Formats: sequence, structure tokens, C-alpha cells
Amino acid sequence: MINAMVWIARSGAPWRDLPERYGFWKTVYSRFRKWIGDGILDNIYRVLCLEAELGELFLDASIYAFTKG
Repeated sequence: MINAMVWIARSGAPWRDLPERYGFWKTVYSRFRKWIGDGILDNIYRVLCLEAELGELFLDASIYAFTKG
């Protein structure tokens, strides 16, 4: 699951182009949206930030959906 999300983030490809080895794209996308909504990806990111050195960190905001408000 995480590998599929990383592939999408790195490639910039649409979800429909996700290679089959990661599973059916609609399933992966649905879980991604749920994890965003439930705050799971934020928690994973926080844990990784605690373990990584500052020089190794970056965030690609193109994988996050922002709403105007």
C-alpha cells in the first residue's frame, strides 16, 4: 500500500496508471483517501520525521488535497 502511494507520488502518474503489482488502482486510491481523511498518513509522516534526519526530509504537496477555506 505504502509502496503504491510512493510510486504515484514519485511518478506523477494518474491513479489509473498504477502498475498491477501494487493492486487494483481503485482499491489503492480508496484506501489512500480514507487514510488522508482518518489522519493515518499524517501520523505515518510524523513518525518518519521523528526517525529521519532533517536533511533527508521533503514533502511533495501534490499528493495532498487542500480545500479553500
